[in-house]
Amino acid sequence: MVHGGDLLARRHQAEGDDVTCVDVYGICPQERKDDLASYDIRVAGEVPPGKYDMTVMPKHCPMRFIGDADPGEVVTFSQDVGRFIDDTRFRIEVTGVKGKTSACYLISKMLHDSGRRVLLHSSRGEGPWTDDGHRIDRKVSIAPPYLMTLAAGDYDAVVCEVSLGGSGKADIACITNLVEDYGIAKNTFKASEAKRDVFTDRGTNIVLDSEKEFWSQYHDGLVGYGGRISVLSEPRLGKPLRVSVDYDGVSEVELDPSYIQTEYIGAMELALEVCHTMGVPRESVLRSLADFRGVPGRGIIAHEDGRTVIRERNPGISHISIGRTLQCLREMDALDGAMVLLDPVSRKVCDKLDRDQIEKVVAEYGVPLVITRGDGERPEVPSDVKLFIEFIKEAYQ
Repeated sequence: MVHGGDLLARRHQAEGDDVTCVDVYGICPQERKDDLASYDIRVAGEVPPGKYDMTVMPKHCPMRFIGDADPGEVVTFSQDVGRFIDDTRFRIEVTGVKGKTSACYLISKMLHDSGRRVLLHSSRGEGPWTDDGHRIDRKVSIAPPYLMTLAAGDYDAVVCEVSLGGSGKADIACITNLVEDYGIAKNTFKASEAKRDVFTDRGTNIVLDSEKEFWSQYHDGLVGYGGRISVLSEPRLGKPLRVSVDYDGVSEVELDPSYIQTEYIGAMELALEVCHTMGVPRESVLRSLADFRGVPGRGIIAHEDGRTVIRERNPGISHISIGRTLQCLREMDALDGAMVLLDPVSRKVCDKLDRDQIEKVVAEYGVPLVITRGDGERPEVPSDVKLFIEFIKEAYQ
């Protein structure tokens, strides 16, 4: 019932299947259960005993929820989406461990700036890319089943951030990276076993060049990305950053100082590879890089109460992402007088954080750390703090 199971249930029921939905986590809203009942779909709190022809479940859902039932053929949500999806618009799907949203924003901006009409489906929301940036028309999950509910419209490209896996039918499928092949389904699978479902047989598959050998066990003919950008100037907080860009020739670009530019280099590299695959003109791509101002809430630099403030508002916050931000800030020589605040927003999310790992990582940078209780209360920031770094983990990764 979580991550779009109800959408798949309705598609199966429409084909004449006898469908039972199972709310294994006990968190499905009653209105959604009532909606399914109106389609003559049963909703249960646990899998009813018996023999089934097929069980459809997210890759990260533990098999223990099946109980004593005979599941029949077990199909992942991604595989089931690949069966049903019928959207013929040019679609780019991006999954991976880190940098998905940033890559999708950069791809969308570059395509829009080249004259294409672009719909962006991301963890921040879904809507068209406009001259003013991403217009968010609705908040929506990035779980694979929601690829079947993309907004209608005559778009030249639909850019989709996907949590685990994908449809397997994109025109361009991308995996940003696998910086941590973390365990899923109670450590019975690895994240890579779910993310590989994004690979397409009808288009181009792009992965990090250094991970190409690893991913080649799942798919042939992969395109590697990376190595197009070289940093030319010393990175400094709030200062422009000069980079060299190899895209149909080598050019120099100055990146805007309103965000932590070095956090975005990987996402820029992937966006450049996607655009090169699509034949986006060099001049347009370079202009987009120079004009880019970062993703709202992702490493944006602000000034409040006489101090510099950086907020990372991200469902994927972990010890890895925190370490990466602090590494970039240390390279900018910006950690003197810094303080880190981690806000898990709610206790449910707090339970998913590895507090020991986070404390260990932050301690390596010699920066004081405060972790809120996830109940809405926030500590007062000492007056001598020059740089306030706030990590807000909004939801489950």
